[in-house]
Amino acid sequence: MRFDTHRVGAFLVDALQKARPRLEVIVDDGDIIHVRVHPNHTAAIYLVETAISTAEIRYLIETNTRDGVYTLFVLWGELLMPQHGQQFRPYDWMHTLLALYGDKIYTFDPYLGDDLVYPVHFERQAGKYTRNIRYGKPIDATKLSCAHVQVHTAGLNGGCNVAEFEPRWTHGVATAEAILAHDPLAEYFTLLGIERKATPELTRIAVKHAFRRMARRFHPDVNASPGAADHMRRINEAYQVLLREI
Repeated sequence: MRFDTHRVGAFLVDALQKARPRLEVIVDDGDIIHVRVHPNHTAAIYLVETAISTAEIRYLIETNTRDGVYTLFVLWGELLMPQHGQQFRPYDWMHTLLALYGDKIYTFDPYLGDDLVYPVHFERQAGKYTRNIRYGKPIDATKLSCAHVQVHTAGLNGGCNVAEFEPRWTHGVATAEAILAHDPLAEYFTLLGIERKATPELTRIAVKHAFRRMARRFHPDVNASPGAADHMRRINEAYQVLLREI
């Protein structure tokens, strides 16, 4: 797996070099690439092989933003993304990335030849928690740009430095916004398959019932599927956050 990820990193480095002198690769660690974006901004590109938590995303975004670095996550598509055309309820960590990158998540596939990196769009549907999944065209790495965006979601709240291959701004650093305007706990309710009730007490009861129901399905002791343990971890996170915040 690490060899395949480093191969994607090499592809990106080669593609980014085509935009010299505007883009300059200054760090190439295989799965972490730092690019100086002309004139004086640095983008950190993370190639992510396994599920990433909201806490990890928040830590890297906040740390990089504090250091003046712009962050771009690119995830292993086949392992972490839903299928093209699927109706899918995003996980909590997905909501954080969708808020950062305008309802899309950048992904890579080491088996696609030269077309290795592409966006996966999570298209909103009126009145539904599910999103329509649409795979986009391969990115043009030379279009890498940076912006400071305002993000409001359970994982992040405030200004964040982000980098994108399909920018929502024209060039350089702009004041573009990527605001996820919804209940900040919505993704946790979605993960447990419930909605807020009329009172906090009823909501807490619903959360506890949903947690027990989901645990009977996904606890590793009863579910041997490869993703069960990670999904159970997210369920635990949702349960703890909701009981604390309601």
